[in-house]
Amino acid sequence: MGNSSGSMLYMVVLLIIIYVVGMGIYQGVKFIQKKREEAKDKKFREEE
Repeated sequence: MGNSSGSMLYMVVLLIIIYVVGMGIYQGVKFIQKKREEAKDKKFREEE
């Protein structure tokens, strides 16, 4: 019984880590895309 509960704990911890890493990557990608859009907008404004 102790062994199975230990593996369950590992599964939950692993899930949380994957979720946090995934959200971090997602937020990072969104942040980079936003920065690139702002840079593009700045270029367009300078050209006009």
